[in-house]
Amino acid sequence: MGDGMRVLLVDDDDATCDMFGIALGTVRDVELTVMHQAQDGIEYLKSHIVDVVVVDVMLPGMDGYQALDNIRRLKGGDGWPVVATTSFYTGDTQTELVSRGFDGFLPKPLRPSGIVAYLREIVGRKRHSA
Repeated sequence: MGDGMRVLLVDDDDATCDMFGIALGTVRDVELTVMHQAQDGIEYLKSHIVDVVVVDVMLPGMDGYQALDNIRRLKGGDGWPVVATTSFYTGDTQTELVSRGFDGFLPKPLRPSGIVAYLREIVGRKRHSA
């Protein structure tokens, strides 16, 4: 991948936000922005460029599916990779999320060791399919 990666995390769970901070904080060329509500994340995306968005499916108010729909409607939003995360999943969850338009899935609880590599893979895959 190129010179760094900008990640927007939209999640209301403090433990998940902390885990992302730990996982991404040690990587020199990764910038993390955290929003706790979907609407705040969407507003952020209206004026900032990111490489990947990670959205909790179970957000209060606007859930992750609604957030994804709103992100896709933003100018350039159809080009952003959007990864879902949730602690409520089954063996079919990843297939379901991808069929709904997400580009990937990070199950909770998160394991910090693989987050950066996975996000880089998703970003690379989205760029090559564009």
